[in-house]
Amino acid sequence: MSKETDPNVAGAAFPEGFPLPPILEDIRGRFADSESYLVGGAVRDTILGRPVLDIDIVLRGSGIEAAQSAADSLGAAFYPLDSERGIGRVILVRGTSRYTLDFAALRGTSIEEDLALRDFTVNAIAVPLASAARPIDPLGGIRDVREGVLRACSPRSIAEDPVRAVRVIRLATQLGFRIEKQTKEQARAAAARLGKVSAERIRDEFFRILAGRKVAAAVHSLESLGLLRAVLPETAGLAGVAADGSSGGVWEHTLAALEKFETVCDMLARDPAAARTMDAAMGSAVSRLGRFRPALAEHLGRPLSDERPLRGLVFLAAILHDAAKPETRSVNALGETHFLGHEQLGAEWTLHRAAALRFSRDESEYVAGIVRHHMRPLLLLSSPPITRRAVFRFFRGTGPCGVAVSLFFLADALAAHGAEPSPERWQAAVEIVHALLEGYFERPEEMIRPTPLLTGDDLIRDFGLSPGPQIGELLDALREAQAAGEVSSRADAVALIERGLGRK
Repeated sequence: MSKETDPNVAGAAFPEGFPLPPILEDIRGRFADSESYLVGGAVRDTILGRPVLDIDIVLRGSGIEAAQSAADSLGAAFYPLDSERGIGRVILVRGTSRYTLDFAALRGTSIEEDLALRDFTVNAIAVPLASAARPIDPLGGIRDVREGVLRACSPRSIAEDPVRAVRVIRLATQLGFRIEKQTKEQARAAAARLGKVSAERIRDEFFRILAGRKVAAAVHSLESLGLLRAVLPETAGLAGVAADGSSGGVWEHTLAALEKFETVCDMLARDPAAARTMDAAMGSAVSRLGRFRPALAEHLGRPLSDERPLRGLVFLAAILHDAAKPETRSVNALGETHFLGHEQLGAEWTLHRAAALRFSRDESEYVAGIVRHHMRPLLLLSSPPITRRAVFRFFRGTGPCGVAVSLFFLADALAAHGAEPSPERWQAAVEIVHALLEGYFERPEEMIRPTPLLTGDDLIRDFGLSPGPQIGELLDALREAQAAGEVSSRADAVALIERGLGRK
């Protein structure tokens, strides 16, 4: 077969012209007379028929100036992403779609040199904006896209930028591609060099795994190549540690918890009618919790900072929730294994690691909070039925991570008891989560943060108290009584304070 008839050759692959993302038609004219190219994932995903929202363009000249020009043309937001390397970013929202367009200066003296410096052949295909008829594919990227293979552009591609080792796992998992043998060995060898990469770059690439699909499979692949412990050293001791009450050891339980959490999130985002096709455990959960579907989707999709959704942060907590078990493992005289305090120590480790990866303070505390409180729902399970007071105390203790702790409780329970948990215990767990979500999403002013009936000034003025801890303790008791439904008027509140002071 000649190159002219081989459908994998770039020129023959798109005889009618490469289908550029429609968003580029609005700005294409601005670059018609310049040497500019569509490159990277947008080309790859177009070949695969996947949606294209992230667009990379390289050109001869300043990427920052090009981005500014494109932003002006599109009426979009502009950001100088990397002044040193001449990279500018455009953010455009159209309807429900959010596009990111990055413009960068061409590296080397030609587009072929630029492509040779890229990570993987599937990302080393370029399409000239001036004439999209013939993609430029010097490394056989189109063939690799169609065969589902991830291949490094050169024997040094990953060594020159070790964060690419994490990226190849993400791409393999999310695209369903296999990693070529030599490329996999490059990734394995790069684990020792990840420490030389900026924490921010590691965080961003790793978080794209956490915020994506098939997280458990990706994390398993990271661990098998020695990459996970380079990103999260706290996981190094999990393998081989037995975990009583779970199916397998601590590491196996951790992977199962990741998988089950993704299942919980996915199932609760579907139509409750889909419960008929699920296993009994998930079907009953979706039937009971389905009405919280929109609220949960909105909650897990919102960021604390830097546009990183909460859902990805919960996965980070899920990886680390039992990280301290090897450190806290003990066996008593009866031969029973315990991990006393593992959640507290694990939370300390998690807070340190999240900060080291340059997550924001709010994000770090959120992830650490999930680890710290992931056992708390078990206390509710041991003393049913759940009361309004218990709901209030739960969210008072867990703070902003309470909803995540509730959902992860279901995943952790499924992972701990295998594919067929006790129907009675599972239903009790679902009822606890139902009560918690109902209080948080539907009755927050009653059960979570009731409007204060009295203030500290009221206590000082009407009861002759002096400023101090006593006032805070009395107000806390009042809020709890309101949440429990025991106090509903100012008169009730006054009577409660008087009783608390021993005056009535």
